[in-house]
Formats: sequence, C-alpha cells, structure tokens
Amino acid sequence: MGGGRIASFALLLASANTWQVNAEDTGDNDVCKATGSCGAGGTQLLQAGFRKNIQKHTSGGTDDYYDDYYSDDETEVTPQCKDYTAQYEAYDDYQEFAAVDAENEGCASYTDVTHCGQQDDDDFIASEMCCNCGGGSTYAEPRSLAVNKARVFLSEGSQCPDDTLPIDTLTACRAALDMTGMSGGDYKGTQSENNWPKGCYLVPDQNGVWFNTHPQGGVDSSQGTRRFCQNGYDPKAVDIVFVGDSDIDFWDSAVAFPGSFNVGIGGYTTQDVYGEVDQWVADLDPQWVVLVCGENDIEAGNREATDNALTRFKTIVGKFIADGSRVIALGTKPEPGSKELYTEYEHYDEQIKKFAVELQEDESSMNHFQFIDVFNSDFNKTELFNSDELHMSRLGYTFWNAWVKLAMESTTPCILWRDGACVQDE
Repeated sequence: MGGGRIASFALLLASANTWQVNAEDTGDNDVCKATGSCGAGGTQLLQAGFRKNIQKHTSGGTDDYYDDYYSDDETEVTPQCKDYTAQYEAYDDYQEFAAVDAENEGCASYTDVTHCGQQDDDDFIASEMCCNCGGGSTYAEPRSLAVNKARVFLSEGSQCPDDTLPIDTLTACRAALDMTGMSGGDYKGTQSENNWPKGCYLVPDQNGVWFNTHPQGGVDSSQGTRRFCQNGYDPKAVDIVFVGDSDIDFWDSAVAFPGSFNVGIGGYTTQDVYGEVDQWVADLDPQWVVLVCGENDIEAGNREATDNALTRFKTIVGKFIADGSRVIALGTKPEPGSKELYTEYEHYDEQIKKFAVELQEDESSMNHFQFIDVFNSDFNKTELFNSDELHMSRLGYTFWNAWVKLAMESTTPCILWRDGACVQDE
C-alpha cells in the first residue's frame, strides 16, 4: 500500500437498516482524519453517521419547484423562503440525507420556532438552513458554510439591500444556487439585456436563474425578479471547487467542505464542462478541484463516444493543473440501472488510471491528480443509490465525503484510491 498506510473499508450490511465501516490503520489513521472522530485502538466506526442516514423517507416534494417561492395569492408581497436542503430532497427518496439534525429531523419539522437550534449538529444549523428558523434562501446574515462566511441570499425583489452588492460574476452566481436551496439545473444561461437586472437573478414565472452580462442592466421589465445578493462572496478566496454532472450537482458538498463552491449541473457531459473550464480557471484559484463527469457521454457499445469523452476529460484536467490546482476525480459508478454501460464505464476508468500514471511521471504535473476508483470499490449496495437506480442516496455521498477527505489529507502522495485505501502499488 502507498506510504505504508492501510485504510481499508469493509462495508457490511448487518441488517436492512444498519451499516458499519471499519478502518484499520498501521500508522496515521487517515480515516479518523477524514471523519473527525476516532475510537479506541485507531478503529473508526462511522455507525453514528450511518444510523443517522440509513433511515428511509418517502419523497413528499412538490412537482413545481417554484411553488415554494411564490404562493398563488397575487396579493402576497414577500416571496416565500426555500430551505437550504430543498435541492437535495427533491432528488433523493432518502430525502432527509441532505442534512438532518441530531434527532434525524429536517427543516420541515421545525414548526415551533422555540425548537430552533436545540438539535443542531455538525451538518445542521437550523438558524441558517431552515426558513421557519429565520434561515433558508432569504437568510441575509453571514453563512458558516459560505466562503469567507459571506452573506449570500436571494433578495425579496430586483434590488439588493444597501449593505450588500449584487452577485456580478458567473462563477459566484452558479455557486449561489447551492447556498439558496436550488439545484444547478435551475441555471438557464447567460444573456446581455438592458431591461433585466445586471448579474445573477431569479425569474420565478420562467422557472429559472439567469446571469446578465449587460454592463448596466435595468429594472423596467423586471417585475417579479429576485436578485442574488452578497457581501464577501469572493470566488478568488475559494479553496475547493466541485465541477461536473448530477453527481456533483446533488452533492451536499458545502456541509462537508465549508467554504467550497459547487458549480455542477445535472445532465452535464464532458463537452459541457469543457465549454466552461476556462471560466472556472479565470474566476477561481482553488487548491483543489473535485471532478465528476463522463457518464453522460457514454453509450452502450460506442467506444468512439467514450474515447472522445476521455480526450475532453484529459483536457479539462490539464487546464486545472496548469492553473496550479490539484484535481481529485471520482470515476464511474456501478449503477444498478446502467448495467448495459458497464463495459464502457470500465474502459473509461481504466484509461483515466493510465492517464494518472502519465501525469505522475511528468514533473510539471506530479502529485496534482488523484483518481478514486468508485466502480471497483464495494459500492454496489442498493442503499447507496436512489430509487431511480442512477443517482446516489445521501448514504452514498457519506462515503464520497470520506474518500475525498482522505485524498486531500493524506500526507503520502497517492494517484489511485479504492475503498478509502491507496492502491497505486497493486
């Protein structure tokens, strides 16, 4: 094993509702570092987190995402708020996995404001996340999950309060969706119009967020629009950026990696990411880039499409590395609903592993790329995926959080990880 570290995960389904992860170490316990709490003898049990996350919940969300922003009452003056966790609950039958309090309850349970803050834990802050507690999308105070603990929120109209500024960079606009309870898929694109607000804004009746590049913008035709506002939300101060497809978009990454930016969009291909990478390089200066893309390019039996995706993937990684960032890429998943793609998935991953070796042998890119082999990890349990058999449950993301933290915090360079262990020498 690389560096003499052994951090092997044994995923055991002890019962329908119980998971246990054992991590053995012969030296520094990287698993303990990644998860933040160590048991006696250097053994880390993530049971508490899994007990918290394994409970199954039924989806009770509305089909119209924006129904929660504005009611049908035309006389209502103040738009409704959206809980921080909303964008994750909408895509996960295990919906409370997005973020729950110490009693396994989400924001919907806080109907009595006197309970706000009484059950906060390391991934749940009711006063910031829950509308009933004064938090959510319209929470205009400093956010502990935002870069610089910045203020970032959705205004009640087309103007920002005097002590804040409109979000005027595309990168901050995309990341602000995550902070205000929206998914990346709510972003509809850029425009240059003199009759819409400059910068980042929401148009509820058109079900989307736009970024207006016009140097002045306007408000004449902006009735009903809502401005994204900020104070201290600086892309250049971001150390970690999450880039890619729905696996990134649906990742509750800010909770596990406070201060990070998430610019993922569901459905994105390598072509989409390739078209934006120069923007991220220009606006950001991150130490780490967490990258997931390629699955949406792949078609059963179409090796040409897979190889084209690989070419674009390598270019994307190269641009980030040339900008000084270190890249952690997570490979394809053994999705229960995509078995016909497994052959191409495995080819894609194997070529990326070879690419990792090439980068490590080049002095200019040495120690700047790490690959997490998800497909060949013990990652084929039903509970790790949502009922659509494509996207992950919150439990699946619990493992990804731990694996990425291991890669970031390991003092011994490793280019290939599997099940939380460095396997580059196998």
